[in-house]
Amino acid sequence: VVMLSDVDQFKHMSFANYLKLMFLATDALFVSCFDANFLSKNRLKPLNSRMQFKRQSAAGDNILVRVNCSEINSSCFALLYTFVIEGTAELVGLGRQTYGLFNQSTGTPEEIPENIKALLEPISVDECYLLYKY
Repeated sequence: VVMLSDVDQFKHMSFANYLKLMFLATDALFVSCFDANFLSKNRLKPLNSRMQFKRQSAAGDNILVRVNCSEINSSCFALLYTFVIEGTAELVGLGRQTYGLFNQSTGTPEEIPENIKALLEPISVDECYLLYKY
């Protein structure tokens, strides 16, 4: 879970701040796997992305991001982001980002290593059973 206080100049959180939260949450998830050796050979690339907003946050709201995973296969997976207001748990937004793992030199898809799968499997969900459509 990643948290960011809503201090946007427009008195509500901007789209750019939600994107920032998505990438901060992704970095926090994979920080233990992305060492210099891994990054010298591989790149995790966003393949597609979508985001939808359910309500507007207010200045001072602490936004929590929950990250789940779906559609894990040999070289790609989807991360599902749920943005809620801390304290009230009101849903603010939903995000979905599909990532692929690629060889940095050749650009060809790479097999997702076991250490990354070990992070993704415990947070894996079947989207058919979710209340919201990401």
